[in-house]
Amino acid sequence: MSYETEEQRVEAIRKWWSENGTSIIAGLVLGLALLFGWRYWVDHREGQREEASALFTELQQAANSGNAGRVDEVTTMLQQDYAGTPYAGQASLNNAQLLAKAGKLDQAEEVLSWASLNANEQVIKDLAHLNLARLYVAQGKTDQALGELAKVEASAYMSQVEEIRGDALRASGDIEGAREAYDRAILTSGGSAPAYLQMKRDDLGNPES
Repeated sequence: MSYETEEQRVEAIRKWWSENGTSIIAGLVLGLALLFGWRYWVDHREGQREEASALFTELQQAANSGNAGRVDEVTTMLQQDYAGTPYAGQASLNNAQLLAKAGKLDQAEEVLSWASLNANEQVIKDLAHLNLARLYVAQGKTDQALGELAKVEASAYMSQVEEIRGDALRASGDIEGAREAYDRAILTSGGSAPAYLQMKRDDLGNPES
């Protein structure tokens, strides 16, 4: 569009800005807000990971020195304040192991249940389900153990799943089912079944013909 005078051109610009200026400014403000918001979120998340990493290092040191109370405190901190990091789930697994060794099975169950439900990484969830299943077998809760095994997703744990299934079935009196589970555990071990697993299977003998 051409203008006869400079005044007409200036007036056209003023009119266009009057009609569109507000939306342009709003768009710029929104764009800047999103940019700075994203940057803040990234920096905050990185800060969270660094803080969680430092706490996890402290947990490992406390575990190595036998300070079970501090391990429990740090695990709770990670679960409550840093649940979005992988350190919370890993800390839960470590703490559960110490609690189980100390005979505090109810507390170990609680910590493992948290990891199975809240851990960000599936591998941590799978390990929590496996350890819960072992814990339940030790407590004679065979149905609950089998329920946890059904939640394990990774095929890499198939041999362990079948071994624990065999333990649960044996404890419940289903010897034939236990034999079959141990056989599957050996079969899926990749040709490197541990000696104790073979001993478990051999201990049950062969089915009567």
